[in-house]
Amino acid sequence: MKVLRNYLTSLVLLVTAAPAVAESWVVESQDDWTAAKGAADNVELTDGFAKPKADNASFQSVVKTFSKKRKLRSVVFEQSPVWDNWEQIDDITPPGAGNAYVFLPVAPGDYYFFATRTWPQMEYPEGLTRQKRTKFRQEWKKNHPRGYHAWHSTDLKDWKLLGLVCPSSCMTTAEYADGKFYLYYDNPNDENPHLIVDDDLTDGVLGKEYGEVFSDPSHGSDAGVFRDDDGTFHMIYEDWSPINARENGWDSPLAGRVSSPDGIKGFKYGEHPPAVDHRTKATGKIGTFTHPAQKTSNNGKPFEYEIHEPSQNAYGDWTLIKVGRHYHLFGDYDSADHNKPMRMARFHTDDLDKEFQWSGEIGKGFHPDPSVGFAEGKFYVIIQRATDFVSPGPWVDGVEARAGVDKDGDGTIDEWTDWQRVKESYSQKPGFARIVDVAPARVDTDQLPAGKGFAFEFRTSRLNNGVQPIMDCVTLEFE
Repeated sequence: MKVLRNYLTSLVLLVTAAPAVAESWVVESQDDWTAAKGAADNVELTDGFAKPKADNASFQSVVKTFSKKRKLRSVVFEQSPVWDNWEQIDDITPPGAGNAYVFLPVAPGDYYFFATRTWPQMEYPEGLTRQKRTKFRQEWKKNHPRGYHAWHSTDLKDWKLLGLVCPSSCMTTAEYADGKFYLYYDNPNDENPHLIVDDDLTDGVLGKEYGEVFSDPSHGSDAGVFRDDDGTFHMIYEDWSPINARENGWDSPLAGRVSSPDGIKGFKYGEHPPAVDHRTKATGKIGTFTHPAQKTSNNGKPFEYEIHEPSQNAYGDWTLIKVGRHYHLFGDYDSADHNKPMRMARFHTDDLDKEFQWSGEIGKGFHPDPSVGFAEGKFYVIIQRATDFVSPGPWVDGVEARAGVDKDGDGTIDEWTDWQRVKESYSQKPGFARIVDVAPARVDTDQLPAGKGFAFEFRTSRLNNGVQPIMDCVTLEFE
């Protein structure tokens, strides 16, 4: 009996000590926003978003009431995952870099950059014999090696050349994990990603060569590799099976995704749904096109593809970054309308098992071959031209908000917080090169008393570059 009494006493203590379940008011869907609307000025509620229609706009919610008093713990705002907040800037890449850049910010103040080098044209000194010319040429090539070189910077301003790290001139992407650099390159060009893993880019010795890590039967690689929170490496690549890539910027409407637990083994064609699929209607007819690599990769035969109609947009040269819970994908954009010049495409998703959604485009009139990264508190997309792009982050500034409490439950707000500027802030996730953590945009409600009803209000201002803050979700949590 004593044992039973002690058990029952412990059970009562556990029950009475259990914390109260926190309640939330989430405004996210189209129905949520419609039901939450109390008053709005120059705001359109559409597709589950609150979109400003003028330079200045505001939204005030209804009062959410409860039968018992409670404390408002937090009010968090989230904006649309469509990342429009980009501006063109002067080139930040090191002098002497060639093309098809790869940017890899390993940690704050620890930034790496990979590219071919621009060498001067070899010129023989006058009066050399044939034998001496041969020796001179060999020595010149030794001192001017082809392939990808590495640079390092602590501030994106001063770059130190580290030397040759990949003998191929077709490096496509890089990742970092546990003190090691994963350098991926196509061999031959546009096909079959290969890998070098190097734990020291400064010793002048090439890293360990793993050879081919992914066999791509579609012949179109130009892959971007990304290491997620769980350590899995994801590779997004061009799949040329539905298009004449030669006539479409060597890009494709179809992007495949494969994954590996260690970045070395396990990449298997067709293991995941496509990352991007903008194919038009398949005709069932097979076409061919030629590629310089077909002599070594396809027994000298032209590449085959399935003809689709009408003409298709094509994308490629992929690069990826994760910000909070959203994945953002950037790449070349070669329009189906060949009268339009090439530009850069943007996509987003919150689940890699779902297809990336179209976000928009950036610039025009250039072949971007982009590489994205977070450094010095900002996001950069580096492209192979004399300009790059920068963004403070997906959050669009120009938002003020406040929260109010109805103390007695009569449906009227009795006390508001002060208006507060709210915005997200960003920091690189330790140990990950391409993941950025997000501190949410929230209203400080510490001084607000308990009550039976609550409301929120926000107002927005258009940025000078024309970008508007589009609200996606507001979450109020109560104690």
